Amino acid sequence: MKTGVLLPKSTFHPLLQHDFLQGMQAYLQYRNINVEFITANIGYGTDEDLLVEQAEKLLLEQQVQVLIVYADQITVSKIANLAKPLNRLVLVVNNGAKYQHEWEPHPVVLSHTLNNVIQCRLTSAYAAKHATSAAVCTSFYDGGYAVCHSMVQPFENLGGQVEYNFVSQYTVRDFNSTPLHQFLNTRPDVQTLLAIYNGELAHCFLQQLQQANISQPLQIFGSPMLLDETITSVHGSLKLPFRITGYVPWVSTLNNKANLLLKEQFTHYTGREVNLPGMHGWDTGMILEHIYNTGDIHRFRAREILAALQHITLDSPRGALQMDTTTNYMITPAWLVQTNEDFEMEVIGGIDNTAPLWQEIVNEKRGVATGWINTYLCA
Repeated sequence: MKTGVLLPKSTFHPLLQHDFLQGMQAYLQYRNINVEFITANIGYGTDEDLLVEQAEKLLLEQQVQVLIVYADQITVSKIANLAKPLNRLVLVVNNGAKYQHEWEPHPVVLSHTLNNVIQCRLTSAYAAKHATSAAVCTSFYDGGYAVCHSMVQPFENLGGQVEYNFVSQYTVRDFNSTPLHQFLNTRPDVQTLLAIYNGELAHCFLQQLQQANISQPLQIFGSPMLLDETITSVHGSLKLPFRITGYVPWVSTLNNKANLLLKEQFTHYTGREVNLPGMHGWDTGMILEHIYNTGDIHRFRAREILAALQHITLDSPRGALQMDTTTNYMITPAWLVQTNEDFEMEVIGGIDNTAPLWQEIVNEKRGVATGWINTYLCA
């Protein structure tokens, strides 16, 4: 099966595209599935003309049977319209840090994201059960995505009061959270933070907070990328005088056969421990395997592939992976984790069926919104 893959760059996570691709390759090699990957680089995923140019080469010149695009929906619409008369499947992958776009669903597009807006919505509602006031903390970069709205709006809707907004610089060199520390020391009644950060910015935020002389005990509710368990192995150890709680798409300690297999085979294939992009690639490989195995039925026609996926459940390392038939989005469980002082994750709960919450998010009327056109983490 010939498969095209448009891959982005990421300054925040330089190995993102490689880990995702190798996750797919590790799964398909283990399953002995014959998939030929033809890859192309799309920069940071913001140049629609470049995306279309590369998609045309793969769809028309290379005649790939499936096209995977690691980008956001807003920049994929032209590719979707190109693939429509060809009846070729476009498989969109990203963190799921934005809401569904107005042109979706599309008859030849399947979205397989990490569902971050779902996890942030759940985290925000969970925080509202444990606090009545909070400070919102994010960066100029992270705050430009729907994950920020998803972390704040449910908290306020459920009666919580945002007392302070801290928006930091988006480079570590300029990062300074002193204004947040000063606010907390003058308002000891505010003990809760809703925090949206990723990568080295997340590490810097937590490190400065652990070193600050905050008078009150803090509880932090974090976005999925703030709870990326590789932060300490990549950016340095932490000793946190507080706990961080939140919902995530996946954590390496999930105790199920599919996850144990993922960890074993990814390490066998790459020589490295699996991370979130690697798991995402592995998941995508599972979808490709289903498409490959049913090729005699659908003959790689996108509409028939999507129809065949409607009643399929895949055994993902993060739980049951199923397609929401009204939006063509893959939906999975969400896992509630909490850190200890060393930033080690413990699973303390989870939501098996997030489809009803996804429908709530899709059906909401939010009006006009602004934000970065970059795919989240690709900047």
